[in-house]
Amino acid sequence: MAQDELSILLLGPVRACRGDTLLYLGTPRQREVLAVLAMRSGMVMSVAQIVEAIWVGRRPDSVENMVHTYIGRLRRALEPPGHRPALARVLRSTRPGYTLDIPADAVDTIRFEQDVRGARAARSQADLPRSLYLFQRGLTRWSGRALHEATGPLAEAERIRLAELRQDVLEEMTGVRLLLGDIENVVAELRWMLAEHPMRERLWELLLIALGQTSRRAEALTAFQDARTTLADRLGVEPGHRLQDLHRRLLRSEPVTVWPWWERRVPV
Repeated sequence: MAQDELSILLLGPVRACRGDTLLYLGTPRQREVLAVLAMRSGMVMSVAQIVEAIWVGRRPDSVENMVHTYIGRLRRALEPPGHRPALARVLRSTRPGYTLDIPADAVDTIRFEQDVRGARAARSQADLPRSLYLFQRGLTRWSGRALHEATGPLAEAERIRLAELRQDVLEEMTGVRLLLGDIENVVAELRWMLAEHPMRERLWELLLIALGQTSRRAEALTAFQDARTTLADRLGVEPGHRLQDLHRRLLRSEPVTVWPWWERRVPV
């Protein structure tokens, strides 16, 4: 990382770094103001929009003044050493509000999503080692629960979206590892993931495929019954058509692979 390069980190506690130096961002509310601007980097956000994104219900008196104060403090923290306050180049005052003027990929959520798109594109081109590398690199950008300590509605919506994308990536990466032959390790990890997410049918699909590609077809058939029981007990539904198709193939001793289920499920 270049010495003067600014990074905004949202995939964990809200932080900012200039080069390798961690910047002091103040209180959780002040950090959330930065997070809101980073989620809308390059866009002008009015004070009213920032307030709506952070505060729910009854708001503090003079909340608009609080936002102006937070912006001033964040500007001093984010601007490079030796800058002139009247010539802010990172956190700009722009009618009717403020904008965080940084490259899109200065925000780690953007870099994560770029890695995911690159991994999916590499997979579609059958470059599985490259796909695995990019999926893994994307996941290493996480350092905990996204937008930790941020409590406003915008942060909560973004946290849910990012958590779902992260889980998708874990599953897609597992599929790539299966295609690369890492079957035994994948089986153990899938059982662990299913203990945490028992209603995700794609995890059950991958487990059936992994077991079906070895001599453990009986275990795969048992896993299907476990999936059916779990979905019926918890959701009152039958397994989806992909899971049932895998089950029929296993009963007929037909080959089961990640293709074509994977590409139909996750578009690039």
